[in-house]
Amino acid sequence: MDLLDGRVSTVVLGIAQDAGMPHAGCCCSICQAAFSNLNLSLLSASIAIVDARQNPPRTWLIDATPDIKYQLNLLRDTLGPHPARPDRVQQPDGLFITHGHMGHLAGLVHLGPEGMAVQRMKVYASDGLIGALKETRIWSPLLDNLALIPLEPNVSLEMAPGLFITPVPVPHRDEIGAGTFAYQINGEANSLLYVPDIDSWALWPEARGILGMVDVALVDATFYSRDEISGRESVSHPLVPETLAFFREIPTRLVLTHLNHTNPLLDSGSKERRIIESQGVEVAARGQRYML
Repeated sequence: MDLLDGRVSTVVLGIAQDAGMPHAGCCCSICQAAFSNLNLSLLSASIAIVDARQNPPRTWLIDATPDIKYQLNLLRDTLGPHPARPDRVQQPDGLFITHGHMGHLAGLVHLGPEGMAVQRMKVYASDGLIGALKETRIWSPLLDNLALIPLEPNVSLEMAPGLFITPVPVPHRDEIGAGTFAYQINGEANSLLYVPDIDSWALWPEARGILGMVDVALVDATFYSRDEISGRESVSHPLVPETLAFFREIPTRLVLTHLNHTNPLLDSGSKERRIIESQGVEVAARGQRYML
């Protein structure tokens, strides 16, 4: 993955719902095919922000997924060699966490002493989520090697000259009271909003105004229809047709991510895929890049 062209960009590192694909314990034909052929597997949803204007480049991840070791390997040329351990890559400049669910947090375990053994790596999250991490004793060996930095909602952080990130609160299932952030990333030329999880667009009053101001919206597309959810009343995600209807009057490039293994959009030849593409909507793909 060549990201060393002197520009600033975001790059997709994974598009699957938290548990990835194949899904643990799943006997469906899609997951079984991926168990048999790992080339068919999908990594959990995440993006990276790369500033290749600088030498060496600077790199930040959004979310620590269960697949973070593979996602860091995708970035190995960008991260470059570790200054003291030439057989390892340099650690990222930072990590931004959206919320406390498994697919967005569990990868932190790979950064601890049993894994990558990062040193004072900056991890940005809500104050509530940082508090929850500190209160959980099992995390303590890992937290000694992290620099936990609380973010203030809707307050922009300058990551590098002309490059800003803003944590934007969105409504999403919140068992621990730590909240959920989307992230708006603004470069000198373009902007992107990353919303991998949201309960409902209707529950976010600021949605239309914020979405209308960005060039690209990379958003939650966990389920296409209720046929996928075995009769459950609530799934804490908007169905894809609801998202299409909501975005109909919003002049923003719409890209779908965070897809469950049951989602027919994963089949490039499906009728559902033809429906969204006929409306100018895309499904994200690993390695896809958006210039900032």
